[in-house]
Amino acid sequence: MVDERMKKLAQMVVNYCLGVKKGDKILIDSSTEAEDFIEECYKQILLKRGIPIYHLYSKHHKEIILRYGNKKQLKFFPHHLLEAAKRTVGVIDIENESSELSNISKEKMRVYNHTMKPYFDYIIYSRNNYKRITLLVPSKKHAEEAGMSLKEFEDFIYEGCLLNWEEIAKKFSKVKEAFEKASEVSLIGKNVDLKFSIKGRNCIMEAGKENLPGGEIFMAPIKNSLNGWIKFEYPAIRDGLKMSGVYLKFKKGKIVEYGAKRGINALKALIETDEGSRYIGEFGVGINPKIKKATNSWIDEKIDGTIHLAIGKSYEENYGDNDSAVHFDIVKDMHEGKIILDGKVVQENGKWKI
Repeated sequence: MVDERMKKLAQMVVNYCLGVKKGDKILIDSSTEAEDFIEECYKQILLKRGIPIYHLYSKHHKEIILRYGNKKQLKFFPHHLLEAAKRTVGVIDIENESSELSNISKEKMRVYNHTMKPYFDYIIYSRNNYKRITLLVPSKKHAEEAGMSLKEFEDFIYEGCLLNWEEIAKKFSKVKEAFEKASEVSLIGKNVDLKFSIKGRNCIMEAGKENLPGGEIFMAPIKNSLNGWIKFEYPAIRDGLKMSGVYLKFKKGKIVEYGAKRGINALKALIETDEGSRYIGEFGVGINPKIKKATNSWIDEKIDGTIHLAIGKSYEENYGDNDSAVHFDIVKDMHEGKIILDGKVVQENGKWKI
């Protein structure tokens, strides 16, 4: 029997996030791990008289291609997938793979990321009026990584997704406005002394429209403006890889020193992917009131009282200009720190002052 919360989530995705109308073609991009949720989305799109289009793959597909594929195979770009996206008005991008990539060659991952870059550039990063909702559907794999039972993880995810997003957007509108008007950001406190410029950059509030769980305000720093250092308390988890105790030092925007207590080789491969991966593409603050436990970097960045930096590619919608094959978020706790905009403290010890 399908969880009623899953049905509500599918309705939210189709109605609130994508605003599907009659005749809209919507791409559903997912592994078969999320079969029940895929079917609910398919049904909801049909009820809106839209046209759902599948792109499905096995739950271990990424691990298989990376483990057994050679360089030539990894360089093969699935043109049909990009063409499918271009024939649709939006995508439901479901994050639910069960791949274990901790022992995969970092060079293979670099080649694969470069190969897939045109597709993700189109559906995620470019300003082309393409609608996209990326969400995580609970699975046993993710529950295990979070140290939870499947039921606990389901409760955690649905609680963080099924919120009154319009009310949250209203509540944090002044915070968004403060960042939009600011020129310089200073992060000062435990494990951080970092300054950078956001002058002229578009500041965006993500209130459940493009990510679920959602809840962040993000922008693109001026590429060459970062100076200082930062240590991240939250582990960075992606594709089965785990890095903890990450340290970054910046000079004129570029990462000039880095370290990690765990996963230094993965961090090294990430930063050395290309020229753009030595710079920061995104700075964001979390505003989700229900996400309170660290489980996955993509979710952790939504925790209220945290900030995050993304190594690599910036979003064009932020007017960012850093290009890279990677976009990797790392999250820091600010409950013993300050966020300062143009000399004014706007958050102290995780509490907003505006």
